[in-house]
Amino acid sequence: MISVVVATYNGEKFITEQLNSIKNQNCQPDEVIIRDDRSSDATAEIVRKYIKENNLINWDFEINSENKGYKKNFYDLLKLAKGDLIFLSDQDDVWMNNKLAVMKNIMEQNKKIETLNSGIQLVDQNLKRIELGLRKNFYNANFIYSDHKLEELNYFKLEDMIERNISPGCSMCITKELRNQFITTYNFVLPHDWYMNLLASLNGNCCFVNIKLINYRIHQKNTIGLSTKWDIRTKLHSYEEDRKKRIKKFAELSESFQNIVDNYELEEGEKVRLQGYLKARLDFLITPNLYNLNKLRKFPEYLRSTTLRGKIWNLILSLHLDRFILNK
Repeated sequence: MISVVVATYNGEKFITEQLNSIKNQNCQPDEVIIRDDRSSDATAEIVRKYIKENNLINWDFEINSENKGYKKNFYDLLKLAKGDLIFLSDQDDVWMNNKLAVMKNIMEQNKKIETLNSGIQLVDQNLKRIELGLRKNFYNANFIYSDHKLEELNYFKLEDMIERNISPGCSMCITKELRNQFITTYNFVLPHDWYMNLLASLNGNCCFVNIKLINYRIHQKNTIGLSTKWDIRTKLHSYEEDRKKRIKKFAELSESFQNIVDNYELEEGEKVRLQGYLKARLDFLITPNLYNLNKLRKFPEYLRSTTLRGKIWNLILSLHLDRFILNK
């Protein structure tokens, strides 16, 4: 059984295109569950009309009794899903017609997979493709960093996931068993999709299929960085805002990792190493100096997952050369 869960909020402009792409899948879902988080626009009316006009008797739609936020909305949606395979959907993307079929086939042929993430094609608001130049050793619209070439099917371990997520949640399919783990231990700190990939990676069962199966719409306020250019003065000017975001990210990651440690058995050496790595990351972000950089450089996760450009940038900060460059 296949479930699709869709979270909506003020998405009137693009929701019909997303619903069309679900309805037109060449492998049909057994249920589609949609919950609107009390939109102030016409999203709810559009969804209700769409379901009625297309006689979609296996589609279920309700408006939340209160605004929950995207994490709680997806959490409650996942609790409702009855499928053995559960696909997550945002409100403003467009799925390729074979998305469900391709991912279902992979999951059925590879029973160990607990989360399967597909590749994405970046598009603008008019669905025109955005051809993004990939940074060195990056894949999937610069989501994935890998020092080796990706295969069609790629598995990720916990140490791979501790730095960054590998694809947006709208590209994700999970098993019912992984969902059960998620709803038992999720602490609503990290984004739900990253947390689920972390859970799957505990046993090496987090997977990425290197096929673009979704048109991922980029908005002006979207948080993905599209530029591949690296102008140091521009980066320095935006550094403080970026630093605050990264401190928040690694603080949330540390809290969520501790939550996983409290609920699952991890090999002691790996647990201590990753806890130390996250602390060293935070220490350097809060106080960027040579002492904290040298502590950070002792961890293989930093050496493996940080690009050469990133290492140069951290050295500049630790030596306080940023002040010199900005004053030139």
